[in-house]
Amino acid sequence: MTYNDETHILIGIGTIIMRIHIAILKRSYLSLILEGQKRLECRLTKISCPPFGQIAAGEKVLLKESGGPVRGQAEVKKVLFFKNLTPDRIDSIYRDYNDQIYGADEYWQSRRNCRYCTLIRLKNIKSCGPYRLRTRGMRAWLICNEQEIKRLRNS
Repeated sequence: MTYNDETHILIGIGTIIMRIHIAILKRSYLSLILEGQKRLECRLTKISCPPFGQIAAGEKVLLKESGGPVRGQAEVKKVLFFKNLTPDRIDSIYRDYNDQIYGADEYWQSRRNCRYCTLIRLKNIKSCGPYRLRTRGMRAWLICNEQEIKRLRNS
């Protein structure tokens, strides 16, 4: 299986496997997204981990409540990546984008030492489900394909 960087599609022998992202969100942020108020998702991390560098415009994102079901889906309109962040640069991202991110002061304080940021502009946001996906571990972002989503729904 190969990865085509231009189109962000995994290509297998005779098949095209579209990537599907699962964003695991606190209930308050998920509600703001589904109400149409929050259209910019921010992921600040200390290490380079999904979705950093692994998401692109046009891809589908399932919106899953932390500890709960999938309650919505959206399409990625645009993505911005920042790396080698400093506390001053995080302050700048806060000033420039928090009116669209809706991050509480404690969120920004807890992320002061992060080195990577992914900003994801969402469009075509729709409520769905709710339905359960059997995700394991403490990851806040997963990347799957349709077959993996079906397996997670049926397990």
